[in-house]
Amino acid sequence: MSATTSTIKATITVIGATGQLGESITTVLLTDFRQNFPTVRALTRDPTSAKAQELAKKGAEVVKLDYAHVSDALAGSDVIVNVLPTSVAAEDRRKVDNAAINSGAKVYFLSHFGLDPKLVHFDGYLHQEWASKLQLEAEARKAAQDKLKIISVYNSIFLDIVLSPFIGFDLEKNVYTPYGSASAKFATTSKADIGRAVASLSLLALDPSSAASVPDEVRIAGSIVSFEDVRDIVARVKGVAPGEIKSEDAEKVKNQLREQKGDGSILDYLRVALGEGWLNLSPNENELVNPGQKLWKWKTVEDQIRGL
Repeated sequence: MSATTSTIKATITVIGATGQLGESITTVLLTDFRQNFPTVRALTRDPTSAKAQELAKKGAEVVKLDYAHVSDALAGSDVIVNVLPTSVAAEDRRKVDNAAINSGAKVYFLSHFGLDPKLVHFDGYLHQEWASKLQLEAEARKAAQDKLKIISVYNSIFLDIVLSPFIGFDLEKNVYTPYGSASAKFATTSKADIGRAVASLSLLALDPSSAASVPDEVRIAGSIVSFEDVRDIVARVKGVAPGEIKSEDAEKVKNQLREQKGDGSILDYLRVALGEGWLNLSPNENELVNPGQKLWKWKTVEDQIRGL
């Protein structure tokens, strides 16, 4: 099945459509998969914003996100994609989950994009953001029972932001600073490819002939690389000598995070997880969502570097 051959026609609603990820997902739905989703509803707190108006120009039905009346905005949806950030109060995110579950929709994507908290090992000091996601997921799956299909999509870390000094990749200075092993592999996926995966999974889950093939948890990876791999790609693309790797003590950072009991810097958590190899999403469901890359070509780390 592909976006060009599927006969599915559905209404899809994106909650948080003008956020960094939400905008990318909504744009993909309005372009690459428009024939399958003739109605794309974009929920946002400010329908008058420049981003909201741009989505409207592309054909989105822009609706104000009101947590007190979110059920009204979800009515008639076949698929609901929740891209709300954890900065939204847990009670409001719970309201959205409950409204989606009782909306009559067939498929609901939880706001779980990013790393899989179940694969990292911060036992007793998991970051509060990830702990909150796990708690809300458990509540949502219990409440849903057989009302609709709930899907969690994990991509580890976003390709659009990973190549940053804040995460240990200083491409300008050609210096790479992992917390722990420079050879540990990690997955990374572009925001646009996450949108394509959501569209593909929606079509699979809506089609009775393929619905059973869609798991509750889906892991995707546009690239799987290490700090060493990134250093070597930069050297090859830019025609420079391989850069310097300065590994830092991951155990020291872990001890600091333990003392902070879930309130530590999320960047430190991410960098420890990268160095420990906890973000290596292999195996994954790439072949399910994009068999043989026939629907699209995954954007790779090398593609990202060449575009900088």
